[in-house]
Amino acid sequence: MGRDSFDERLDRLTGVLARMSRDAGTAIRQASVALLDVDRYAAETVIAGDLVLDRCRAQAEQMIPEVLVRHQPVASDLRLVLSALRIAAALERMGDLAAHIAKVVLMRHPVGVVPQPAVPVLAQMAEAAARMADKTTVLLATRDRLDAMQFGLDDDEVDAAQESLLSMLVSEWPYGVESAIDLALVGRYYERYADQAVNVARQIVDLDAGTLRR
Repeated sequence: MGRDSFDERLDRLTGVLARMSRDAGTAIRQASVALLDVDRYAAETVIAGDLVLDRCRAQAEQMIPEVLVRHQPVASDLRLVLSALRIAAALERMGDLAAHIAKVVLMRHPVGVVPQPAVPVLAQMAEAAARMADKTTVLLATRDRLDAMQFGLDDDEVDAAQESLLSMLVSEWPYGVESAIDLALVGRYYERYADQAVNVARQIVDLDAGTLRR
C-alpha cells in the first residue's frame, strides 16, 4: 500500500473520530435536556445513540489493523494509530457517561431528578461539558496546543461545580437520601465526562509532539 493510500485511510480514521466527538457532544446535550427538563424522549434518544458510538469505536478499531498490515509503519504512524485507539475509547466512554445520566432520568421519571436549588450548578456542569465536547471536535482538526490548554480551565470549572454540588448535598439536604444519591451520581458522571475530554485533548497534543501517553 502506497503512502497516499495510507494517508487516505488515516483521514478516514480521523473522520470516524470526529464523528464520535460530535456524537458525544450531542449525547451530553441531550442528557442535560433530559435531566433539567425531565424529558423522557431526550433520555431515550441518548441511550439509543450510545449504541451508535459503540459501533463507531468498533469501526475505528477494525480500521487500524488493516492499516498496519498493509503498510510498513514508521514510528510516527504507530503513534498515530495507537493514539487513535485511545481517543476512540475515551470518546466512547463519554457517550457511556451521557447515557448513565439519561438512565438516572428514566429511573425516576416522571419525577424530576434535580430539585430547584440544584438546577444552577447542574446547568453549569452541563454547559461546561458540552463546551468541552465541542472543543474536542475542533482539536481533532487543528491539534492546536492553545486550544488544548483551555480544556484544563473547563475541567476545573466542572470540578468546582461538583464540589459545590456535594457541599449542597451534605448540608441538611431537605429532599431525602435518595435524591442526594441521584445527584451525587449525576455530578460524578459529568465530572468523569470532562475528565475523558481532557484525556482526548492530551492524546492529540502528545501525538503532535511526537510522544505517546499511556
